[in-house]
Amino acid sequence: MVADLQRRLDSVADPNTKTWFENYLKHAIGYRGVKTPVVARILTEWRSEQGIDRLADDDQLALVRSLIKENLAEDKFAGILYMQKHLVRRLHSDRLLEVSEDLFAEGAFFDWSTSDWFSVRVLGPLIRLGGTGVAERIAGWRNANDLWQRRAAIVPFRAVAHDEAYHPLIATTVAELVVERERFIQTGIGWVVSDMAKAHPDVATVLVERHFDDLSTEVIRRHTRHLPDHERYKERKREPGRRSRSGRASG
Repeated sequence: MVADLQRRLDSVADPNTKTWFENYLKHAIGYRGVKTPVVARILTEWRSEQGIDRLADDDQLALVRSLIKENLAEDKFAGILYMQKHLVRRLHSDRLLEVSEDLFAEGAFFDWSTSDWFSVRVLGPLIRLGGTGVAERIAGWRNANDLWQRRAAIVPFRAVAHDEAYHPLIATTVAELVVERERFIQTGIGWVVSDMAKAHPDVATVLVERHFDDLSTEVIRRHTRHLPDHERYKERKREPGRRSRSGRASG
């Protein structure tokens, strides 16, 4: 079944699209050359024509795992889309989190794009559906050995950054992660701070002030734009003698 989906994706692959995506991702992951809406359409056709919707839940989950463990981005996207559309609301969150943890442990995620796709399309919705129990388990990944799993300890909270009930857990997670110099950890924090700033600028301001020296210059420049003191923060980072302990970060 996986091979059939891969043949379908190959049949519509565009070399120019492949080149563009691989250049954009700095060749961190390979592409077939299929845009996301086309992947979604082919996935729907494949599911229907192969009768995958009639398989047992465990068999469908096994197919998803196989796709996400493939090396090419479109295969991973197909698995993530399937999980988002057909399994997140049907399967118990513990089962999906167990599979998620296995995927990280097996090295299925090795670039920021795919990792964030998983965070936004699967883990964020799981937090919204499962509440604090799910949120605490995901936040606990901040101590994981795998870089992308640590990033996934904060990025899914973009889905609930507007909800004050999650702010203490977000603050705890940020406090543990922000001391890392790794650019992708900084970026993950930045996105959550940015989303929080849109609904709760006062709370986001407290986080920024508390961790100002640890937040990278680029995070301050790009992810505090919704805060009233954005310009002042940029000036503070440029002050002579002030160095961000986090070094540089990506956006």
